Amino acid sequence: MEKLLFSAVTGALGPVLGKLGALLGEEYKLVKEVRGKIMFLEAEVEAMHAFLLKMSRVEEPDEQARCWMKDVRELSYDIHNSIDDFMLRVDNGESGKPKGFKGFIKRSVDLLTKTKTRRRIGKEVRSLETLVKEVAERRGRYKIDDNVSKASNATVDPRVCAMYKDLSELVGIAGPTAELVNLLNSGVAGAPLQQLKVVSIVGFGGLGKTTLARHVYDTHGKEFHYRAFVSVSRNPDVVMVLRSILMQVGYHGPLPKDAQCLIDAMSTFLHDKRYFIVVDDVWDVQTWNIIKCAFSKSSCSSRIITTTRVSEVAKACSISYGGDVYNLRPLSIVDSEWLFLQRIFGSPKECPPHLKRVSDKILKKCGGLPLAIISISGLLATNSEEDQWEQVQKSIGHGLGSNPGVEGMMRILSFSYFDLSPCLKSCLLYLSVFPEDADIWKDDLVRRWIWEGIIPEENGQTLYELGEVCFNELINRSLIHPTRRMSDGKVMSFRVHDLILDFVIAKSKEQNFVTLLGVPGVNPDPQMKARRLSLQSGCKIPTGLDLSKARSLVCFGVSFNMPSLLVLKNLRVLEFYECPELEDHHVADIGNLCHLKHLRFERTGITKFPEQIVELKFLETLEIFTRGGEEGFVIPSTLCQLQRLTHLVIPECTILPDEIGSMQALQVLEGINVFPQSSIFCQQLGQLTNLRTLRIQYQEYDVCDNIEGNIKETVSSICKLAKTNLYDLYVSGGYGRDSLFDAFNIEDFLDESCLFALQGLRTLDFDCHVAPRRIPTSMSLLANLQALSIMMLVINQEGMEILGGLPALRRLSLDVEKAGPEGGQIRISSLCGFHSLTNFRIGSYNCILRFIFEAGSMPKLQTLRFIFSETDQLDFGIQHLSSLTYMSCYCRGANGANTRQQLMDPIEREIEVHPNNPTLEWTLG
Repeated sequence: MEKLLFSAVTGALGPVLGKLGALLGEEYKLVKEVRGKIMFLEAEVEAMHAFLLKMSRVEEPDEQARCWMKDVRELSYDIHNSIDDFMLRVDNGESGKPKGFKGFIKRSVDLLTKTKTRRRIGKEVRSLETLVKEVAERRGRYKIDDNVSKASNATVDPRVCAMYKDLSELVGIAGPTAELVNLLNSGVAGAPLQQLKVVSIVGFGGLGKTTLARHVYDTHGKEFHYRAFVSVSRNPDVVMVLRSILMQVGYHGPLPKDAQCLIDAMSTFLHDKRYFIVVDDVWDVQTWNIIKCAFSKSSCSSRIITTTRVSEVAKACSISYGGDVYNLRPLSIVDSEWLFLQRIFGSPKECPPHLKRVSDKILKKCGGLPLAIISISGLLATNSEEDQWEQVQKSIGHGLGSNPGVEGMMRILSFSYFDLSPCLKSCLLYLSVFPEDADIWKDDLVRRWIWEGIIPEENGQTLYELGEVCFNELINRSLIHPTRRMSDGKVMSFRVHDLILDFVIAKSKEQNFVTLLGVPGVNPDPQMKARRLSLQSGCKIPTGLDLSKARSLVCFGVSFNMPSLLVLKNLRVLEFYECPELEDHHVADIGNLCHLKHLRFERTGITKFPEQIVELKFLETLEIFTRGGEEGFVIPSTLCQLQRLTHLVIPECTILPDEIGSMQALQVLEGINVFPQSSIFCQQLGQLTNLRTLRIQYQEYDVCDNIEGNIKETVSSICKLAKTNLYDLYVSGGYGRDSLFDAFNIEDFLDESCLFALQGLRTLDFDCHVAPRRIPTSMSLLANLQALSIMMLVINQEGMEILGGLPALRRLSLDVEKAGPEGGQIRISSLCGFHSLTNFRIGSYNCILRFIFEAGSMPKLQTLRFIFSETDQLDFGIQHLSSLTYMSCYCRGANGANTRQQLMDPIEREIEVHPNNPTLEWTLG
């Protein structure tokens, strides 16, 4: 249902069509004249919507067409706001009306009010009709070439995804790696080898400086016990850079708040240590001159790598320590061809002959720029038609071969952009909201896309699942780059390359999709109305900028100029990230945001909400990731009157109102600390029959009047919820003073009656210090369980066989101190079950591991993680895991070289003979 989306291409035309249709329904009882005008608006908006979709595939429409497209998008948002205001006025007062004579008076007043409101919408519709006619008349003046690019509906070849397995697999990196390591290992000119040395990598954007530095850091850097990798960026926060280095190298003292104290602390801490630090993306000498003060010229053979696009900066970084400058070169023709064809076909030898000639032309224009090659290969990965390849080749800027800089790259990115669907265009442009070099969590991004209304609905899939499809498409097209992955390979977080971000910002500004404040070199057009606002550190609100029509506001960092909420009455989304200067008085007028649907606070100075929160009748999401001081974060009792709230996340110190049971729309409830809540709250928790995800804690707290009663009531409520819609349950706690947890027993959740009630769960996660003694036989009742995580002292053969009998179990994490009996082993065979398991983690930092896989065991297992400190085994039977592709081992307590080798050798031998050649990663503590 593409037409129902908000879009960078069509603005709010899609949602407007849906709302115009709603206004024609019986609910609003509009007079015949107004209905006729709305039907006219609907027809015109439909035509505009179709025309904008068509024009979105034209790479370079003329200036008149651009102006018309802009006018239509701006008009669509104004229409949408007008309709929303009307619907809000009509809907207000429908519930909670008094009865009797007072009720009669109230209903009479409402009738008069609604009559006036319907007359007012008649006037507004007539005004909108005039504006629509004016814009529609301009459309006929523009002639758009019908020969537009065809949008590809094919899925991206999954072989392209395999190229992200490991940085070491990237073509052309071996030579530069060896050269860079040689520079690092060579002696400093006129000084002993033990002196600190700095090597600076220099090259233009997209050449792979960060990739090379990261690869050397991950390989050569393992020889150093103290390591850090930090990004500086164009608008650096030096304090944050220094704090990040200190935390990464293992400094455990209090972190100073100013640069000078941080420099003193770092210099003292690192003085007698051998360290390896990468300072990525240095843009100016002044910034480096501050950072370098923290690095003393010690004699511990420490090494630093810097990366930069500016030759003068590279020289300044290295000259202070008699270091070297490494000029990174573009890929050779051979390496460029290998990278290009490998990503498209899986092997350079698989390229069809009819595409060889045009591929040579494309590579020549890419000029050895890896980012350009990767972008174009992602574009062509699903297309083997020669004419389409020729079209791509002709669309690449003519100047790229001689000047492989930003301009040529922008042209390549532009073509990749125009090949995206309208939905993906919006998803990509939304990335302009985030600050440069931000490490962005996938879950947060996908939910933002949903909040902004840019993910299309389809039958059979949730909006989140559809958002993941869009996210993976951007990954496959190399438009965003993963930074963290889960054990099963799924991306957890990512970054946007600087060149891509530059393009996205420029395109977003052109279409007035996001208005950025606080970004150097990016100035908003004061004649445009801000629709989505991103406020970044140090920003100021320009005089004359119209914020009254903004639909969303997201704030990053400190020292920003917070606009008054009285001005932002049209907000639907409001978010704050890392804003310690945001205080209670800044949200005092939050009740004015009558359209607000999504509200998030992450690490702010807010300690309580005003009573005005009750006015947010359309609020669906409230997320608070912050601590409100010693007395906890204060939420007023009026919260329970928000009948549309579906998603509530709070800090653990928060006490929620007793009337929680009235919030029947809640589907997600996270952060609940059971101990400080009232017994009434614990009882009413069981009335939330639509709850799908519950995350509770049993944590130390000062107010604990009835711990035992709260625990029993909470377990009872959870059992009730599991019989309705509860799918995901997370329980943590048991950490703190022992006296507080005498009544807490995780086995309250594991008796037969409770497990019988929980048999509908999909996810069960117990992260509790008070561990169960055994796996109960009745756990076999959890036939629908797909993911289980549990902490216990010992796992034995019987317990493993009980878990193996869970037919749907795909992910299993066992945090145990002993895995297997003294002098024996837990033996996993085909008879033990685990027929659906794909991900298995077992052990703990102090675990004694006695475990063996027999032939036919865990037939679908792809990822295996061992965490242990001791084992007396020489054979784990890893070769019997027929689907294994990845294994990691964390071994703690292996101090001597011989001990370490004794632990590593058996597992490494098994991996070497495994037919899948799985990846093996070691971490030795």
